[in-house]
Amino acid sequence: NEVDAFWCFVGFMDQVGSNFELDQSGMKRQLDDMTEIMKFVDPVFYNYLEAKESGNLFFCFRWMLIWFKREFNYSDTLTLWEVLWTKKPCKNFHLLVCAALLDTEKSAIVENKYGFTEILKHVNDMSHRIDLQKTLSKAEGIFESLRVDSTISDRLVNILGLAPPTPVSSQNGHNHEESQNGTGDPQRATSKPMAIQNRKLSGNSHARERHRTESSNASSSLNNSSSVEVLSEIDDEQKFENSLNSNFF
Repeated sequence: NEVDAFWCFVGFMDQVGSNFELDQSGMKRQLDDMTEIMKFVDPVFYNYLEAKESGNLFFCFRWMLIWFKREFNYSDTLTLWEVLWTKKPCKNFHLLVCAALLDTEKSAIVENKYGFTEILKHVNDMSHRIDLQKTLSKAEGIFESLRVDSTISDRLVNILGLAPPTPVSSQNGHNHEESQNGTGDPQRATSKPMAIQNRKLSGNSHARERHRTESSNASSSLNNSSSVEVLSEIDDEQKFENSLNSNFF
């Protein structure tokens, strides 16, 4: 039905239209937000990426551009898009999906000492090899940890639209007990690495099946991917980086 197809397209572009702005401001903003998430969630891994000239996270560009369309089959893409359209459990949940994917592939990247080119190739090779349900469960686990973490930065609160923690009331009717005890100080402490793989999800996690986190064995795929596709992706990322440099710096 052409009418239904048109309005579905309009609805989708309402969600991702900023990704296609001529000045690339929408994509730059998301990459900056993703960098902020990684610095808080896994600073050790982010430092590794930065040391490998990958701290800009440009290899996540293809994930964000059309919401993982190239990473999953048609059925899984519909499932993922429906989750993202709900804006639950938080806004910009697709950024936590990116963080979950990076956590899954972290061991392969670090153990093989991948640099920018190898990381980009590795990300390309992940296409149609990702377990969607495990990824969504892990992304939700990251959200739950951030939601209850008192050290989370104000910027992360804004990025994910997290509600402020509910103040604890004492029996004599005085509110904001944490503030009186000094724990409600708006100046939050420095963030610490979070053990994502050992995190357990809460019982009301939308009835998704829980699985033990497994690091995918992607190192063998490094020899099987087409070098032409990788060079093309590198060209795309270079064009994107040149666009950022010419428009923002």
